[in-house]
Amino acid sequence: MDIFIRNDFRMSVENHYCAAYVVTYQDEVVAVFALSFDSLDLDSDDKEELEAGISSTGTPDVDWNYKDTFYSKPRYPALDIAYLAVQEKWRGQGVGHLLVDTIAEQARSQTFAGCQFLTVEALATSEYSAVGFYQRCGFTANEVRKPYKDTLRMFRTLYANEEEYVDE
Repeated sequence: MDIFIRNDFRMSVENHYCAAYVVTYQDEVVAVFALSFDSLDLDSDDKEELEAGISSTGTPDVDWNYKDTFYSKPRYPALDIAYLAVQEKWRGQGVGHLLVDTIAEQARSQTFAGCQFLTVEALATSEYSAVGFYQRCGFTANEVRKPYKDTLRMFRTLYANEEEYVDE
């Protein structure tokens, strides 16, 4: 991870792929994460699951008069969690979940551009998988798992009907 942060992560920031953030507690690095703009393409199955509230992300809180327009869109504005890493000794204490919820809150409160979803390419290798973590944070898969791919694209709505989505 250190090599990645010193090389690829730094270069991604320097080349405007993402913006990086460091979370510290008493001068100790607890976590790092990076964000980038994204768009989310939803197929008809994804849209049906969202509309029915079957998706773990809940039903998007969309005005009744806008629903047809919303569901007819080919893609949706999103904020991508490009990288998220929590220092090993801080794992299992809710830090990652708190960061995801904070990122979601910041995305909802920003006024610079429209944003409907959070997205992530969750690492899913035989050695480590972040899929379960992101599912616990309210994300759902946006694709069928592909054996040749080390990640799984996932999404979470930023504006869910309160009664249908309960954040853990």
